[in-house]
Amino acid sequence: MKIPWYKYILSYFYLVTIKKIPSEYNPGLCIQMEAGRLLLNTTNANYSYGNLHKVFEEVFELIEIDNNPPEKLLLLGLGTGSIIDILQRQYGLHPQITAVEIDPAIIDSLKFWNKTDLEKTEIIQGDAFEVIKNLKSGYNLVIVDLFIDLDVHPQIHSKEFIEQIKFLLAPEGEILINYVVNTKLQKQEFTEFQLLLLNYFKEIKGHEVMNMNRVLELKT
Repeated sequence: MKIPWYKYILSYFYLVTIKKIPSEYNPGLCIQMEAGRLLLNTTNANYSYGNLHKVFEEVFELIEIDNNPPEKLLLLGLGTGSIIDILQRQYGLHPQITAVEIDPAIIDSLKFWNKTDLEKTEIIQGDAFEVIKNLKSGYNLVIVDLFIDLDVHPQIHSKEFIEQIKFLLAPEGEILINYVVNTKLQKQEFTEFQLLLLNYFKEIKGHEVMNMNRVLELKT
């Protein structure tokens, strides 16, 4: 995709829409540019390379991922692969990755971010809550980044989902769950979710990043 030079310049003054992408799952899906950088956004949320990128940059630093690099990673909610990009470009990590993404339009948009090496990444197009039922255990790190617009997907609160992602962990593995806490209802749901998780995990840490985001770090 060739981007006109004037759009690069304009992007340093305001958000510029580069391409609108029809999507059954994500209304308003589009590629935009800010300060010369491509972003994948919906009408209300950033899906890759914006705030989401900054969230995991900070979280990986907080958990010192370079001291305990994963060999095998399960990524639920691929987006355009900004999490993979952080691991590769900032930490030099190239784990074996299974990435699940429900929206084929998002998978197709990966071609606009071709700097990410996907040679060791298996991309599965499908519903994460169904796909994980057919995966084998042994993941050192499971990242859950499943949203409907600005709300986490309600199914992550289910006992069935929690039990399944715990089953998929290798010994000494850990889980990161990205959560948005902004409204009164979201705060209440977040508190109730943590209480539920206490029934399954010995260690739970909450990392507050980017004002609204809370990333839960879970260990068995």
